[in-house]
Amino acid sequence: MEEIEIKFVVKDTKSITERLRKLGFRVAVGRHRENNYLFDDVSTSLRRAGKLLRVRKTPSSQTLTYKGPISAGSKLKHREEIECRIEHADVLIRILEEVGFKRSTEYSKYRTVFEKEGFSISLDETEAGNYLEVEGPSDEEITRLAEKLGYSETDFVRRTYAELIGETRGETSDAQLSDQNNDKEAG
Repeated sequence: MEEIEIKFVVKDTKSITERLRKLGFRVAVGRHRENNYLFDDVSTSLRRAGKLLRVRKTPSSQTLTYKGPISAGSKLKHREEIECRIEHADVLIRILEEVGFKRSTEYSKYRTVFEKEGFSISLDETEAGNYLEVEGPSDEEITRLAEKLGYSETDFVRRTYAELIGETRGETSDAQLSDQNNDKEAG
């Protein structure tokens, strides 16, 4: 299934929550903590291809998710997403590690989910800051909703939480690694 989404930086969580309620959004899942574990092979081929393999644990569910590369042709994030519920996340994590996958990134966030007519909006509190992640039926409808919430295209954040949190932690991105390797080869 194709996922269409975009993030926005949130400066005031109370204000954005109030705006969502005024627009008719209801809380579908109350504030809860999510633990996310991203996996890759030893050569980081998933990350280098823009793909993601994630195990997520929340108080009410555990999921395994594959996400394909982000399409370059849109201002919003378009990518394939395949997800299924799992019963025992810790067992699956061990299986993935036993067959050669490594935990590439681990992060937690607090999430509140709002819903209305084809939209799912997550208010996420992360160590990289607070974000509103808007998933919807089309680029046009998401952009119109963003305008009603006081955002414009210049506010779009296409980066993943792994990238944003990695930057906050001072971790090196693939682009930085590539630049460093090119510098070494040239020197």
